[in-house]
Amino acid sequence: MRMKNIISSLIVFYTVAIIPTFGQQLSPAQQMADFDTLCAKLEYVHPELYLYQSREEYENNKAMIKASLTDSISISDFYLKIAPFVAKIKDGHSMMLPPITNDLIAHAKKDGNTMPLRMKATGDVFVVDYPVIDNSGISEGDTILGINGIRSKDILERMYGLWGSEKDNGVKEGSVNAYWSPLLWYMYKWSESYVFVVKHGDKIKEIRLEGVPQSVALKVIKERQSQVQPESFTCKFSSEDTKAILTIRNVYQETELKEFCDSVFKEINRRKILEIVIDMRNNTGGSSKCVERLISYFPHPDYSLYSKSQLKVSAYSKAYNKDRHPEVYSQICNLPDGELFEIKDTPVKSNLEDTDLYHGKITILVNNKTYSGASTFAHTMKNLGIANVVGETGCPDVYFGNYLHFTLPNSKIDHYISFAKFYE
Repeated sequence: MRMKNIISSLIVFYTVAIIPTFGQQLSPAQQMADFDTLCAKLEYVHPELYLYQSREEYENNKAMIKASLTDSISISDFYLKIAPFVAKIKDGHSMMLPPITNDLIAHAKKDGNTMPLRMKATGDVFVVDYPVIDNSGISEGDTILGINGIRSKDILERMYGLWGSEKDNGVKEGSVNAYWSPLLWYMYKWSESYVFVVKHGDKIKEIRLEGVPQSVALKVIKERQSQVQPESFTCKFSSEDTKAILTIRNVYQETELKEFCDSVFKEINRRKILEIVIDMRNNTGGSSKCVERLISYFPHPDYSLYSKSQLKVSAYSKAYNKDRHPEVYSQICNLPDGELFEIKDTPVKSNLEDTDLYHGKITILVNNKTYSGASTFAHTMKNLGIANVVGETGCPDVYFGNYLHFTLPNSKIDHYISFAKFYE
């Protein structure tokens, strides 16, 4: 399951672009204590640190970090140093969140300046979501090729390096888009003046803008957020009434998904729709229960979502499963820590005898942001011979999932570590 919710009150703080000095200073001893804690948790909880890197590479990276902890540095600089270490595991569910400090909060409360644009990462460039000031000379949808003399490609390469993924950068974009503003400050300590290299249509030009007060930006941001947001699940019928296009933006709202599908598939069958296109692009995942729910509207034999899944036994994974999955807990509660326990999935029973299922042509659209449960849905539908899949998902055949939350003792940096491994 992928991170989904960013606390709205923190969005304002994360738009900060300049502060006089940033963050509490961490002594070398505090840094070492935090890094040792991080490594101990990774090695105790994670199911396979050496799937995408060798043990030697892991140990070498670990030694290099330790050797560099010689001077007092800010919390943000410490984050920038250790986040790439976690990212090298290449686990899209394990991650370190950028810190938020008292200095950052205080600056926001003092109405300090923030970026004059809202942007989002798209591949190796930034695209303007919207300016927060009038008459900026920059329009929604413009491409930002560089900021303050640094190519967007180089900026984003550093940002993507702070998050892991089993495959490419697709699923990293969401994390970068949530935190790009503080990351720009952490990385470059830029002043209140910004020079953007902007591509508008076929024209490229430089535009200089000053930072804007938080209150100005917040007003615009709130107005934007108050606008109608895309629904999680939508259905559109073609004009000739032969095709239905279902857009599924997540697979974690099980109740809402069931209500949507019950209604929509009833109408699809009533209209005798010949073809369904299921758009799973940019869907970063959710729960296996939702995936099974979605598959249940199509005829299928007995199946399992995963060919195999493994859980790393630890005190944490035992506590996690005790109430959520008592049947799993009963099997691992007496196992020694460190063991990889293979979870035996109960196959989903065939529904081929049901009469109200959809039997027409099915195409599933995916891209490199289709991840975790959404990827599993697409691959399962294809493997069962139910659907044709167009595009390539952001998941390989083996990926990690199910994560636990931890906080480092001195820097208070929040991070998440997976404890399960899934084989599609």
